[in-house]
Amino acid sequence: MAKRGKLKVYLGFAPGVGKTCAMLNEGHDLYSRGHEVVVGLVEHHGRERTKKLIEGLPVLDCREVSYHGNTYRELDVDAIIAARPEVALVDELAHTVVTEEPGNEFVQQRKRWHDVYQLLDEGIDVISTMNIQHLESLNDVVAAVTGVRQMETVPDRVLRDADEIELIDLSPDALRIRLSRGEIYQKEQAELALRKYFRPGNLSALRELALLWLADKVEEVLDAYREDEEIDDHWTTRERVVVAVRDDENAESMIRRGARMTGRVAGREMIVVHITGEDDGLDRGYLRRLRKLQDLTESLGGQWRTIVGDDVPGILLEFSRTVNASQLVIGSERGLRRYVGLSTSQRIIDQSGPIDVHIISSSSEKKAKRRSEFQSRFSRPRRVTGWVLALVGPVLLTLLLHQLDTGPEFLGVLLLTYLMPVVFAAMAAGLIPALAAVVVGSLLANWYFTDPTYTLTITEPASLIQIVLFGVIAAAVATVVERSERRREMADRSLHQAVVMSELAHGVVHDGDNMSNLVHSLADTFSMERVNVERFSSERKKWLPIVTTAEHGLSEPWPSELPMTKVTSGDDLRFVLSGRELTAAETAMIAAHGSRIRALMDMEEIAAMRRATAALEAGNRVGSAVLTAVSHDLRTPLASIKAAVSSMNMEDVELDDESREILMETIESSADRLEVVIGNLLDASRIDSNSKRVESVAVSVSDVVDAVCAELPEAAGHIDRDIDHDACMVEGDPGLIQRIVSNIVINGRQYAPESSLTIRTRPSERGVRGPADMPVMGSLGAIAASACIDILIIDHGKGIPEDKLEEIFQPFQRLGDYSAQSQGLGLGLAAASRFADAMGGAIRAEQTPGGGATFVLTLPRAMGERK
Repeated sequence: MAKRGKLKVYLGFAPGVGKTCAMLNEGHDLYSRGHEVVVGLVEHHGRERTKKLIEGLPVLDCREVSYHGNTYRELDVDAIIAARPEVALVDELAHTVVTEEPGNEFVQQRKRWHDVYQLLDEGIDVISTMNIQHLESLNDVVAAVTGVRQMETVPDRVLRDADEIELIDLSPDALRIRLSRGEIYQKEQAELALRKYFRPGNLSALRELALLWLADKVEEVLDAYREDEEIDDHWTTRERVVVAVRDDENAESMIRRGARMTGRVAGREMIVVHITGEDDGLDRGYLRRLRKLQDLTESLGGQWRTIVGDDVPGILLEFSRTVNASQLVIGSERGLRRYVGLSTSQRIIDQSGPIDVHIISSSSEKKAKRRSEFQSRFSRPRRVTGWVLALVGPVLLTLLLHQLDTGPEFLGVLLLTYLMPVVFAAMAAGLIPALAAVVVGSLLANWYFTDPTYTLTITEPASLIQIVLFGVIAAAVATVVERSERRREMADRSLHQAVVMSELAHGVVHDGDNMSNLVHSLADTFSMERVNVERFSSERKKWLPIVTTAEHGLSEPWPSELPMTKVTSGDDLRFVLSGRELTAAETAMIAAHGSRIRALMDMEEIAAMRRATAALEAGNRVGSAVLTAVSHDLRTPLASIKAAVSSMNMEDVELDDESREILMETIESSADRLEVVIGNLLDASRIDSNSKRVESVAVSVSDVVDAVCAELPEAAGHIDRDIDHDACMVEGDPGLIQRIVSNIVINGRQYAPESSLTIRTRPSERGVRGPADMPVMGSLGAIAASACIDILIIDHGKGIPEDKLEEIFQPFQRLGDYSAQSQGLGLGLAAASRFADAMGGAIRAEQTPGGGATFVLTLPRAMGERK
């Protein structure tokens, strides 16, 4: 494939700042230095200066499109691709392309940046222009500033993916002077524009938007430079505020305070960080509260980050230095930690260095109402049971003991009896109900069983000591039981995690390198409706799906009615899951499972590199193969033609009509052989060089067979059809499909001349890669088998040896070179394989039961036929 071209964009904040002139000036500079430059399209808007700059540069004619009685000039992409210049100048990236097909919604929405991307894919560098008000993310802001909503927008990723962006800056006053002179619009239009869109306030705001957006782009380049050069020093290149929040009632106010701090100066950025511990997953409401804080952060224009660790000061400072933070906002601490030297804030201040630290005092007003840890850990039935045991249990026990008429001498034994409801309450609902049982039991024992009875007064010192010891021992027992229950719950959770990881590990062992099965096993284990695995593309700067559990592959839309959870595993891999909510522990397990997925991807990349290396080595052998083939397969028919022509031109020999007819037939058959060989060579080279454009339309297999029979009349009588009515329409290029079938039929007639050929269709048993712009991983199909059709061409000849089934699709490979039947360069099947791959399909060879060869062409089912 051709190397992707580079895109340079001249960015301005308003019409008339000089973007197009700057583009044309660079075009002249490149052209004078010997580069191949063409003007694809320039919108000069009647400006004389722009028209003069076009002079001296090669200009390609534009397409003229008629629409609703008007004629429009549009970029002729095909003409530029045919000319293949080094650089194309294309004005106005956000322009909407006018089409003659008003009923085609996709074509109506096509923008000029789509045409530019097509040129870039062909390896052509493009220089273009754009105003900041056309950026998609700024559409609402621009509408609020200017009162005009731009209908033509460009996605942010298009501008961010540009290899170079140059800002054409001009002061608002200078631009207004240029406008008043008539250099931008006609006088009448200029006067109206000065009063509306080109007001000084509008221009200043648009200029600031352009500068701020470009500053973000510059910082991306700076971060990449620091990473490449391994620079760890703190560079405060812009104001970036990091807000550290805990899972408490002050978190929301901390985030709002940080937003107010970043909002004072334009260009500032807020990052909210929460450091989570290993035990946070025990709290079922923990994830819900964090998700609420994340939503608040993002609604205020900030970024949310969650980090796992125990050393809070060290983690905060390391993160702040990593993101080049200028300010760190933390909450104040209360309680004993401040007085025993354990203050997190003090450690952060001591180690902060050049980072400014702000300590926000905790607010006691309007504290957020959240469920306590007690409520989060235990279900409602357990909480009710615990409180019943704590409050009712001691009362019932007192009634029973009071019936026994025991005296004060039995107080010790009675107090031991009161430990029972304490222990049971602790086991049922934790420490708080157990302590309540201690208090209730102590009061009841004092009231009924210590002298004087029926009062809370204690006269005997021994009784007082026994009551106090009971309270202390009961509280200690309650604490131990509560901790024991917590440990048991953690053990149960760990056991559950171990079982889950064991199931996943079993799937890894059982499924091996099949990534699709591994992801399906992950979805089944965690009871998820759908799981996508996505990988971040550093080139396209976005997440791309590589494998999915969806029935119809990556093309199936995401179910909007189900909640979506994203689990990141490393910097470049994440899982997108839909179904139920996940706990923190389950999220950690899924993230850990990502290491296996990453290992598979690394193995696939290594295998791809090996295949590429093998292809390069094979390419070195191709030259020798070509020379060998040319010496025989091209020279032989040429020699036959030359000999026949020489015989016909001999003056001393008189040839009768029959001899002349034989010689003419020799010339014709030899020319036909040359045409086939050269045609296969050209087809293979066009596909390899990506110069042949592939269509994707619905194609009838029956129509393809009819065309092949018309093309090969001598083979038509040997072809039998078995077309399944439920599998007769495929998606692809009609011409390429015909060439594939034709090449296979010619191959079958050559190697099995005595056998008939059967062309059959059936629902496919395998998926295919799909269109070239659909990302896949290795051999995984982006289009599932249920959405594909197999076209089988079956013969009953000698067949193909098992070890040659894949080899025959390589260039210059001929089965049985020793045979007189093996004529040609061995490119027919190689070209067929390249054609299938270009359409996103696949082709393979199998042995026909009973003898012979079967070629299976797998293509996507036509869109209207997919289930």
